[in-house]
Amino acid sequence: MWTNKLNNKKYVGSSIALKRRLLEYFNVNRLLREESMPINVALLKYGYTNFSLTILEICGKNSLMSREKHYFEIYSPEYNILKTPGSPTRGSGWRHSEATIENMRVIASNRSPEFSDKLSKSNSSSIVVEVTDLETNTTTIYHAIKAAARALKIDKRYIENYIYLKKDNPVLGKYIFKINSENKNTNLNNKKVQKTSMKVEVTDVDTKEVITYPSIGATAKALGYRQPSISLYIKENRTKPFKGKYLFKLVS
Repeated sequence: MWTNKLNNKKYVGSSIALKRRLLEYFNVNRLLREESMPINVALLKYGYTNFSLTILEICGKNSLMSREKHYFEIYSPEYNILKTPGSPTRGSGWRHSEATIENMRVIASNRSPEFSDKLSKSNSSSIVVEVTDLETNTTTIYHAIKAAARALKIDKRYIENYIYLKKDNPVLGKYIFKINSENKNTNLNNKKVQKTSMKVEVTDVDTKEVITYPSIGATAKALGYRQPSISLYIKENRTKPFKGKYLFKLVS
């Protein structure tokens, strides 16, 4: 059972293949494709961190529907379209009631601009994506998410999850992504912006000593810290001293 921590609305479901069912809910592509389902809309709108997931009961296959009905009666889950467990599914005679259709219209009309924008972007094959490798401090622009995923040899869902769910942690500990919508129709040809050759000015806030290193890599090696950490500090233009001791600035 999914429970929205902000408004206490619920969704009750069942499955004979629990792992597969859960993976579907953590697949952003599926949520975006099947946005007629209120639970999918809610997960995208509020984010996973604002939901709790509870396994109510583990039972035999033959009693699955009766137990789901039992929990329907207890919780009256607001995010469920089908109010009767075991109703025919899509493609096998299932039809929306007039009330459900009207409810879906209301959901669609109240859809936030942010969600509509996400849905539009997810259906586009020409989303320009800016990828920054924190280890090399190199920024590469790709004409599409698929192109970026193919070049990096990763599943494109990593990129989609990072962008649409506004993740903070770098993918694989080294990549951060940003949609570059302004250059969408520009012939970018995977242009790379190299920053590795830029010098780094390091100020020790304790001693006021200033040392200039030939690159971020050289800076990290001299100070004994990881290069991605320094790269991220510089990329985000932070002003608080790094590790409470150093200030970094790129110089030509």
